[in-house]
Amino acid sequence: MNIALGKIIYVVLKTLSYLPFWVLYGISDVLFILVYYLIGYRKKVVMDNLNIAFPEKTPEEKKEISRKFFRNFTDFIIESIKTFSMSKKSFEKRYYFDNIEEIKQLVINSKRGAAINAAHQFNWEWMIYVGAKLPKSTQAFISYTPLSNKLLDKLIRKNRERFGLKLASASRFMRTLENTDKSILPISGLISDQSPKSNYKFHADFFGVNVPVYTGPENIAKKFNQSYWFLNVKKVKRGHYLVHFELIDMDVSSYKDGELTKIGLRKTEELIRQQPENYLWTHRRWKHRKN
Repeated sequence: MNIALGKIIYVVLKTLSYLPFWVLYGISDVLFILVYYLIGYRKKVVMDNLNIAFPEKTPEEKKEISRKFFRNFTDFIIESIKTFSMSKKSFEKRYYFDNIEEIKQLVINSKRGAAINAAHQFNWEWMIYVGAKLPKSTQAFISYTPLSNKLLDKLIRKNRERFGLKLASASRFMRTLENTDKSILPISGLISDQSPKSNYKFHADFFGVNVPVYTGPENIAKKFNQSYWFLNVKKVKRGHYLVHFELIDMDVSSYKDGELTKIGLRKTEELIRQQPENYLWTHRRWKHRKN
């Protein structure tokens, strides 16, 4: 039954993905009304998070951010479904990498890989297309959490890897890099802004609140002597995003433990402040806060 359910879910998503964008965004409009006005999905969580992040904003301003967020959230769901059938041509029109040549050349010239710190800024699912933009001498890896339904996990992995990107489970990510062919320069992408367990070893301030923070991108950069980057994603308009790879440093050997992670947090804060409605506010980022 579990296998059959996974197959059915995949077929339904794949079928829906062939609908044109204008139809899918119409579905998103309806979904927004259901999620925001009728169901009220995690509206309290979103407002609690906004109160922590933006104490200086008025209740009206935070309510407007919340409404716009849910608008983007339902678009994100629909765009993620569309990913199952999007062509390279479609990605080229909607997901712009403004300095992909820079990271390619710096990685190749340095003969070292790159560790990229990313955040839950819409639409991170479309990052699967980066695999089509990189030369054969490099390999892009993205950390992910495997699904419990093995068949569905296999089918979704196949879809996400169709442009050359490779998925690696978060628990085995470091080992995957260690086992990579030495002739290949790895470029790792990790979304590190989710909340670890309360006993996680490293803590830092995020929007002025002390919370546990994942240090994966920093650990990878230091262990493999890689350059360290921050992924800056901004929404240009509906269904169109601008992606910029911001170089933090080519040489991370002189940084103290936790320093690069804190830089990544500051960059995440800056990005969120620029487009707060484009950040995933539904997760309980501050649930293990110390103050």
